[in-house]
Amino acid sequence: MIEDSFPIAGGDFAEAGSASSSLKEHLKRVGVDPRAIRRTMIAAYEAEMNVVIHADKGTMHFSMDAGQLEVVVADEGPGIADIDLAMQEGYSTAPAAARQLGFGAGMGLPNIKRNSDQCSVTSMVGEGTQVAFTICLEPEQSIEADGRSIRIVAQECCGCLRCVPACPMEALRVRASTPTILDHLCIDCTACIEACPTGALALGEEDDLPDDVGDLSLVLPASFLGQFGAGVRPEQVLAALREMGFRDVTIAEAWERALHEAVVRYARDEAPALPVISPVCPVAVNLIETRYPALIEHLAPFLSPMAAVRHELGEQRAAFMVSCPAERGVLASSRSILVAPSRLHDTISRAVAAEADGGPSPAQESPAHTDVEEGVLRVSGIRHVMRTLESIENGLLGDVEVVEPLSCEQGCFGSPLWREDAFISRHRWGQWRGTTEMSPKAVRRETPFAARAGLRLDPDMAEAIRKLSAIDALTKRLPGRDCAACGAPTCAAFAEDVVLGRAAEDECKCLAKEDPT
Repeated sequence: MIEDSFPIAGGDFAEAGSASSSLKEHLKRVGVDPRAIRRTMIAAYEAEMNVVIHADKGTMHFSMDAGQLEVVVADEGPGIADIDLAMQEGYSTAPAAARQLGFGAGMGLPNIKRNSDQCSVTSMVGEGTQVAFTICLEPEQSIEADGRSIRIVAQECCGCLRCVPACPMEALRVRASTPTILDHLCIDCTACIEACPTGALALGEEDDLPDDVGDLSLVLPASFLGQFGAGVRPEQVLAALREMGFRDVTIAEAWERALHEAVVRYARDEAPALPVISPVCPVAVNLIETRYPALIEHLAPFLSPMAAVRHELGEQRAAFMVSCPAERGVLASSRSILVAPSRLHDTISRAVAAEADGGPSPAQESPAHTDVEEGVLRVSGIRHVMRTLESIENGLLGDVEVVEPLSCEQGCFGSPLWREDAFISRHRWGQWRGTTEMSPKAVRRETPFAARAGLRLDPDMAEAIRKLSAIDALTKRLPGRDCAACGAPTCAAFAEDVVLGRAAEDECKCLAKEDPT
């Protein structure tokens, strides 16, 4: 069994939800079924918010074994005069300040009862209230990740440790000036590549283009066309690519628009849960399957734009320029040549240099959708994406129908594989819209999305609980500085490494100094 307690400050809306989030992380690391996590999160958040809104202070205490979770939230506050009345939906005594912030709708206690297997409320006027609830736990059904598409070039590592805190999944370790990646946590984003100053972390091996490309279709992200300076227009880049002899050159942006339109229709006509999350970004899909499996039912069942192009090409030979490791992973199993931007950039730069004129691109048809669209939330940057997914998981994004998460700033325009700033290259692309001879359309997935092992400490829930208890005990002994000198991003991550046999306690320099032995 494992148990812990989290303080709750009355009136502190800035920190509201932190206790519930800590509990949720414990459940994920134990490997609890996402549906049980979702129920727990709703009940725990409502109980926590009741303390924040009504009481002076309180505590959330939980105890968990492999079969059930028991949560007790007790506060010091005004108490509840009529519990039966308080259990009715819509009844609220929340102050005006809380209502102005969107809280106090009178659904707290009813939601706790609805989402728990057992629930009790006791209260004494003038002293406080205790809410206790129990949720039965089942193990998560998950799959192992297919492997990552980030390449480690160990001899290039300078031991600067910049990649360690940069990884949003805490999947990087650097020990003895050698980086390692925890594959079960890696989501193939570009954060570590962007942070690495020496190239020790890079895109997976690229394929060589054949000398004769006449039978190849080349598929590009739109962001590539804005990488050649102010004097080079997108149509000049396309002309240079065609001069290389490719059978045809296709820009994937049209499939992005087709996917957008299909996801909006799906949200309004078919979706079992809102908001619907677009699978436009493979990194975001990996993130959901790894860290937010409860949101899998929110993912629209379509292929990513690049995968849809590959599907439409059928048996035709094609080369794909990929802008991130996750995109490479999606296409790796297909019969395609995967090309990194650097392979073509210098060739095209030389070809277009003499033609650069700095003039504006001809006026073209406007894109199918703008950056502001009713019911659609577009969010870019991995940290913003994670905060948005947290809000969805916590049930706090009810005013949105569709979310389009893009892990890089400004989407694929922000990949660190490009040389131009994301905003500059997007601006250049935004002045031009081309056409394609193909028929862009969204393609339904044949296989469903599936949860990955991710944060889970062990396939056996009882063993995972034992390990989590040991990790928590060691974490409390560590200094809490999160200095990364041990090669792990945080003290908690180092404690996990020790318990799971990936590191030794004496690798923490601070702990070694404080050890009297």
